[in-house]
Amino acid sequence: MVLRYYGHSLFTVTLQNGTVILTDPYNKFCRYPRRELDANIVTISHHHYDHDALEIVKGRPTVLDEAGYYLLPGDIIVTGVPTFHDNHTGSRRGQNIVFVIEAEGVRLVHLGDLGHFPDEAQLEAIGKPDVLFIPVGGTFTLDAQRAARCVEMLSPRMTVPMHYQTRFSEDLGIAPVTDFLSIVGACTEPVMEYRLQQETLDTLPKLLVMDFQA
Repeated sequence: MVLRYYGHSLFTVTLQNGTVILTDPYNKFCRYPRRELDANIVTISHHHYDHDALEIVKGRPTVLDEAGYYLLPGDIIVTGVPTFHDNHTGSRRGQNIVFVIEAEGVRLVHLGDLGHFPDEAQLEAIGKPDVLFIPVGGTFTLDAQRAARCVEMLSPRMTVPMHYQTRFSEDLGIAPVTDFLSIVGACTEPVMEYRLQQETLDTLPKLLVMDFQA
C-alpha cells in the first residue's frame, strides 16, 4: 500500500488492487490547496467542515461516519471506535471516531480529532497499530505532550503526526509538528509518500513525517 498526505488530517491509502481509502477530507480551509481526489472509501471522524468535505471526493465512495464494524470488498475491515473531540466527554466539541483500518495484513489507526487519552475499552478496541495517524497540534486535539503519551499507550510500529500548523494554517492557533518532535526526540526528513507491506512491517521507522504538494 501507498500512503500520501494532503495536510491537516487528510490522507489517502492506495492498496495494491487500486482501492483508495481517504480520511477526513477538507475543502475551503485556511490556505490549503483545493483538492479533488478519487476514493472508494472515505472515513469521517466527525462532522466539522475541515474533516467532512465529501464534495472534493470524485465518484460514489462508501462513506463511513459512524462507529461500528464494517466488512468491505477486498477483505478490508474497518472498525469505528467512539471517542471524544475534547477532554470533557464531548461537552465542548462533541464526539470523534477513531477508525481502525485492516487491509493487506496492515493495521492502520486514524485518531481523527481525538482530544483525550483512550480508556481501557477504547485501547482494547483500537489494538496495536502498525501505523498510527495522530493529531499533535493541540487547542482542538491532543497537544504535543499528550500525543507523545498517547503514542506510548498505543505502542504503534510507526507514528505519523497530523493536524499541526503548516505554512497554510498559521492563523489556526495550533502548534507546529516541531513541538511534538522535540518531545519524542526524533526528527525525520519529510517524505511525499510512503510504501509499506505486511512483509516489511518490522522495518518501519518509529516516526514518519509526511509532506504534501501545494
